[in-house]
Amino acid sequence: MSTYLVPVDFSKTADHAAKYAARLSFAMANSKIILLNAYYVSEYESILPTPDLIVTTDAHIADEITRRIEALEKLKVKMLEINPEADIEVSLTRETLLRSIIDRVNREEIGLIIIGSNGKRAKDESDIGSNAIKISKSSPVPVLVVPPKADYQSIRKAILACDFKKVKEVIPMHALKNILSKHALKLLVLNINSGGPINMQEEHILQEMLKDFSPAYHYANHPDTIKGIVKFAKSEEAQLIIALPKKYSFFENLLHESVSQKLTIKSHVPVLLLKD
Repeated sequence: MSTYLVPVDFSKTADHAAKYAARLSFAMANSKIILLNAYYVSEYESILPTPDLIVTTDAHIADEITRRIEALEKLKVKMLEINPEADIEVSLTRETLLRSIIDRVNREEIGLIIIGSNGKRAKDESDIGSNAIKISKSSPVPVLVVPPKADYQSIRKAILACDFKKVKEVIPMHALKNILSKHALKLLVLNINSGGPINMQEEHILQEMLKDFSPAYHYANHPDTIKGIVKFAKSEEAQLIIALPKKYSFFENLLHESVSQKLTIKSHVPVLLLKD
């Protein structure tokens, strides 16, 4: 069974990611979706008043928990309209968002975390969307970031952006094989280091690593690497961009939120942050 963990905060961004997950589950047999909402109240919030001079009482917390569970159930109903056969679990935790995600991943086998990206015009629309990269950095499993305008499409073509440097250390082969084995897709490997000489030895190693998938190799030339990747994905009508946020890779820059947000915001297709 493939299990998808979808953190939600009832924003449009999170709802969009949840509906994307429902469509994905429709295409993937024997899958499960976990809708996770984190409601954390710190010790200080229960003692000190808010700027509006409101103290978070036990009664207020109980009412808020009830409201959130009802909202989770309503979202579940919307998802079942998309896929009536979907196996959907709703879960509310009292921990922080990141702790809630990591705890759930440690308790059961999660195959993928699906998060919505806020996009250009809604930077503060979703707390989860604005923290998508922080979540991906801490997550031990792949994270799929879904842009606001990305509708689910069967994944027929995926872009793997790679700079052909230290490929044995950069390419998470186990995770990559796991993804590619579930989809009959065409893999396009995009060299994103076109401004300099290509390391032929590293290219040969990469070709040996990926030979079972028969990828096509492409070499792009663009002054802005992120824009170059997105432009290439659009021209090839790809349904997925695979990024490798690991040391030594180009996407080491993903550790900086400005760069990673730029990728997920500018992309018109989902971005899979992949690591072993």
